[in-house]
Amino acid sequence: MSLLLDVPGLALVAGCLVLGLGLASGGPPWLTFGERLVIGTVLAIVGLTMVGYGVALLIGVGIVLLLLLAVLGLLAGGYLLWRQRLRLRAELVPRAWALPAAVVVLALIMGYLFTRAVEVTPDAWLAHYNNTWSDWSFHASYTTTFVYGHNLPPQNPIFAGTPFRYPFAPDFASAMLVGGGWSIPAALIWPSWAMTVLALSGLMLWARRLTGGIGAGVIAVTLTLLGGGLGFWFFFGDAARLGLITTLLHIPRTYDRFDPPVNIQWYNPILSYYLPQRSFVFGAAVVMAVLLLLTPPLLHTPFFGWRATLATVRQSWREWRLKSDGVAFLIAGALAGLLPLIHVHSLVVVGVVTACWALLFPRPAWLGFFTVMLLLAVPRLLMAVPGDPGAPPDHQYPRWLIGWMSGADMPPWFWIKNTGLFIPLLLVALLSPLALRGRARLLIAPFSLVFLAANLVKFQPWDWDNSKLLVFWYLASAVAVGALLVRLWRSHPVGAIGAAGMWLSLVLSGGLSLMQFLPPQGPSYVWFTAEQVQLAADVRRLTPPKAVFVTGEQPNNPIADLAGRSVLMSYPGWLWSYGIDYRRREADLSKIYQGGAPALDLLHRYHADYVVIGPEERTAMQPAVDYFNAQFRLLLHTANYAIYAVPAQRG
Repeated sequence: MSLLLDVPGLALVAGCLVLGLGLASGGPPWLTFGERLVIGTVLAIVGLTMVGYGVALLIGVGIVLLLLLAVLGLLAGGYLLWRQRLRLRAELVPRAWALPAAVVVLALIMGYLFTRAVEVTPDAWLAHYNNTWSDWSFHASYTTTFVYGHNLPPQNPIFAGTPFRYPFAPDFASAMLVGGGWSIPAALIWPSWAMTVLALSGLMLWARRLTGGIGAGVIAVTLTLLGGGLGFWFFFGDAARLGLITTLLHIPRTYDRFDPPVNIQWYNPILSYYLPQRSFVFGAAVVMAVLLLLTPPLLHTPFFGWRATLATVRQSWREWRLKSDGVAFLIAGALAGLLPLIHVHSLVVVGVVTACWALLFPRPAWLGFFTVMLLLAVPRLLMAVPGDPGAPPDHQYPRWLIGWMSGADMPPWFWIKNTGLFIPLLLVALLSPLALRGRARLLIAPFSLVFLAANLVKFQPWDWDNSKLLVFWYLASAVAVGALLVRLWRSHPVGAIGAAGMWLSLVLSGGLSLMQFLPPQGPSYVWFTAEQVQLAADVRRLTPPKAVFVTGEQPNNPIADLAGRSVLMSYPGWLWSYGIDYRRREADLSKIYQGGAPALDLLHRYHADYVVIGPEERTAMQPAVDYFNAQFRLLLHTANYAIYAVPAQRG
């Protein structure tokens, strides 16, 4: 029975893969097959997700939706494959095996790391990374609210009755898989893995386009996964005190984050972004698809050729012609325009970089790119940014933030501590012809403006969240650093030793921090107990999909995360980071659990349907259990939980 329930989800995956391969089989000849495969697969995933969302507004998320999308993907992809069968047959056999081998190794490593994100056991669902334990809790709530809560068009499920400003497309993609019979952990794991592999494969392809080889791309991937600062220095002291083998087998602390006065805030990217941040990996894959579409034409666009460009634009108004590179710019603009539904910080990165590229390498196709991007992006941005206007000043954004999190440190010293030799190597790579051609340096350099913006302006209430911009600066700049290290490696045996030492200094902090979460020392965090999983199943069975629950404020909330029901208020840390002013509702939540007539008035005011009293609520809220037992109907009772139905309002 379980296998039969999984079939619609598998059919959707098959349709997506066939459509992606079909899109890759066509496309402009100036793109390699590998580039077209990454772009086509990203287009298929994003396209089917957006189409699925539109259809779901009419019929909901379920097996019918998945089968419709699967048929669409299979038919459209199959038709494209049939049309391009001869071209595809010639391209499927790689001429060189280095890049495919690197992608396979990357996919296997990331597959291992992602499959450890959540382990389902008879007693509990276990998270093996602390960041997935926390971040995937709200992603689970957003995923299940579409399927089990029928939350379409969506309202905020963790702050009931308010607009849903968070980019929800990645979680809607997982919701469709849950609707097709997949478990919640599987629906979160595998799309994140796929988009991570696409993003990092795209990075290697982009690096090959700029440098002519894959060496810089492979180094860039290792840096964007493990790159860090000078925190590894503390490892040597720990090893001297505890012994090297003991320290390696039982990493005593992380080496990628230290509070002031050490003040290292550049956390291990794989643990802080790629594994836990689902919106980021979707956004990164889209950004790489945009870069792959735009870079080849720009490599042959005259530098600062504004006069010829303006003349062409004037001619185009009289005689409209759309060339293949113009189509590529339109597709790139459409992908960028959908980023507010996927990852807003990615749109900021694309906007800054493409504006610089358009200034340096003007061409008429930019008009189509920016027109499509703005038409798609602006409506959602107006809804999502800024946050709640009633929030306290420190919750407002954007605001000035000079030096990011440098605090008492001088910014240059802060960044040396946080990224080691990365910035000095980057400056050498961008300011000299040692490793890159001038055109390649000009295409990478605008990402430094992203770094500058993140050191001047706060884009979310939590200042650390500017790292969601900085990680893209690091990702693209790692190609330049990788090219310089490759050049040093090939120059002389002494240069090779120096390059290896520099690379090791850049990844050692991140590598040691990652080891802390891997066998034999990897910890386990209880995400949900078997009781909570069963409780959520009972809630789905016994309560209406759009019911509103009053619960505690814990991150891992079985009602919101597993049952897909909206809650009056969830974890304040998330609400604060999204710019939501939750102070009044938090005070009202406490009054509700205190019981009495004010509690019932507040429950009716917030249109709440059920009240949950479990271990978290008993500890944090100290509820008036006798009041609820006497005045409310007990809907559901387990060893540790009681759920009460709110009496209907009289009159």
